[in-house]
Amino acid sequence: MPETPKTIESTVWNDVKKCWDVFTVPVDEYHGFTECRHCQKPISHNVKSEGKFKVVWVRCACTRQ
Repeated sequence: MPETPKTIESTVWNDVKKCWDVFTVPVDEYHGFTECRHCQKPISHNVKSEGKFKVVWVRCACTRQ
């Protein structure tokens, strides 16, 4: 079984700057991921962070910079 991540780098679109903001989310509990239907890499992670369940969005492998 793979090791549970301690942190995940999340991406969020910033409408003001018109770019992606990246920040680190601490992970208390890890509950799996949803994969991209094109590249089959994780596009979101289901985690419990700071006492709340969250969906953490990440850039998948087919996302271009």
